[in-house]
Amino acid sequence: MEWISPVSTALGAVIGVGSTLIADRLRWRRERAGQSLDVRRILYGDYTAALSRMRTALNECALADIPAQERPQRVRELFLAPGAYEIRHQLAIIAPQVVVEAARTAFVVLRDTRDLLLEGAGIEDQAYRELEDRFDSALAVLRSAMRRDLGVPESTTRT
Repeated sequence: MEWISPVSTALGAVIGVGSTLIADRLRWRRERAGQSLDVRRILYGDYTAALSRMRTALNECALADIPAQERPQRVRELFLAPGAYEIRHQLAIIAPQVVVEAARTAFVVLRDTRDLLLEGAGIEDQAYRELEDRFDSALAVLRSAMRRDLGVPESTTRT
């Protein structure tokens, strides 16, 4: 009967250490998931802000009286300045596929808008207005996908 005391002490130590390791592992997973969510939240905000800056820059180009020979360079510069290309690469690595596809769709509409401006279109052209509507729709889909990924309930108002 002298062996019962050391065995129960050893068993207690194993249970104590094991439960501590399991608790630490669960805490680490929770923290990691929280960090991943924070990174995606920041990246999503950065990307939608970059798209917004691109749209504003394209609208300004469409309204501006830029000489024809300067227009292509100016439109391209303003299109690239917000950094959406770079952020899209980051999204492709960490975002779910549905967000990546929606992000690409919204970006392509702005790229089509850029190309239309390079062809000489202005803000009053029907094709330009159609692209504006397409962008609004694509952005709504993108925001919805991002909100679902972040676990945010759908808003009752549209932005």
